[in-house]
Amino acid sequence: MATEKIRILAVLDPTRSEQWAMQKAISIAKNRDDTEVYAFLCAHSDAESDDSAELRSVELRRHMIWLDEILAGFDVDGIDVKRIVEWNDDWREAICLFAKDAEVDLIVKRASGRQKSLASSDRQLIRNLRSALLLVKHDPAREIQKALVAVDFNATDESHTALNDAIMKLGKRIRGSIGKMELHAVSAYPETDKFIHPPDVAKTLDIDRSQAHVRQGSAYDVIPTFANKIKADLVIVGNVARRGLSGLIVGNTSEKILTDIKSDVLVLVREEGT
Repeated sequence: MATEKIRILAVLDPTRSEQWAMQKAISIAKNRDDTEVYAFLCAHSDAESDDSAELRSVELRRHMIWLDEILAGFDVDGIDVKRIVEWNDDWREAICLFAKDAEVDLIVKRASGRQKSLASSDRQLIRNLRSALLLVKHDPAREIQKALVAVDFNATDESHTALNDAIMKLGKRIRGSIGKMELHAVSAYPETDKFIHPPDVAKTLDIDRSQAHVRQGSAYDVIPTFANKIKADLVIVGNVARRGLSGLIVGNTSEKILTDIKSDVLVLVREEGT
């Protein structure tokens, strides 16, 4: 039986010469036969024209040529790469719509703004995505030597427990595919009666006791502080997508975590109630 493809969308940035997202997507897909990569570029023009359809056609062709030139600089032998150029005046909307229609599993994007910050454009993208998102903050040529999974062992609702399981499963999978990578786990607890014993964390994740960390405090303080302390190359966090005011509050908490973490961040998203 054929293995279902893992779909990765790499967001190309027409304002940069170095395409970190594409480089990272290729490194993930390399030597795998179950992965396809979408090289995604959003095009639009505010130029005035008597023929808007012709303007759109010309701009789409121009961006496709540029995309071909970019891809020519990468070694994509053996990788199923599809070129996608979408016409939209809002690149965040274009990404979300395409990711939903194509059932994308992972979106890879270079973090906007300063290296240690989270730009407003990325905040808006995070609030609307329902796919996993990898924000690349460092040169993708840098190897992952230390990864940190952030898990809430006090979670009781189905959505959060399922998200925890997905985070831990992914952490183990990444460790298994990278030779000498250290896998760490951190869990925050709000009050002393919610304390989680580190040996239990270590046993659950099959890691050394020295790599299981439990700290009292809020997740949005504990996770970035500890991630930066151990100098993690990759941090895996989760977010339960919610609607309305609660979604805004949860979103703000997640954004603080993402803003303060200095390393690459992989966000797993799960819809509330699923």
